[in-house]
Amino acid sequence: MRFLRYILPILLLLPMLTIRAQERSVSIKASATVVDKTELELVTMKDLDIDASTAVNGKVYISAQRDTKSALMIVKGKVDASFRVTFTPLVEIPNSTGKGSLLIKYEMVGSQTDNQSASEPIDAAERTLKISSEGRYYFWLGGQIDISNARPGKYNGNFTIEIEYI
Repeated sequence: MRFLRYILPILLLLPMLTIRAQERSVSIKASATVVDKTELELVTMKDLDIDASTAVNGKVYISAQRDTKSALMIVKGKVDASFRVTFTPLVEIPNSTGKGSLLIKYEMVGSQTDNQSASEPIDAAERTLKISSEGRYYFWLGGQIDISNARPGKYNGNFTIEIEYI
């Protein structure tokens, strides 16, 4: 079987996460670099928004399926095309200006329609999905963010999602 492969690394979700001693709210910017835009595009519609004041035992949880603070990304591609998706489920983000780190366990859900509550969980292993008849597929990204080792400073890191036409 012949397939086309397009890898979309999201250079990510933390290009400049800054934690200050007095601030307890953090917004994580999501940006995407697309290897080949001729047939596939990934658009970030909404960034992941972390409110550190909601932490319980040093952890903030954002439900990808239910929380309005989750990130939203849209894949635009060939109508009704099948594709596989994989992503990095666990990422440690170091403090680039000193001690401390964040540990993020990502959770992702997806749907052919813009309906977050009706979306299906997507695990980190390869999963085959289908782009809608409108040429779109929606992803919401959330997860558990361990801030117990976070110290004031800037945090830079990567989240990688791979999308492959099949």
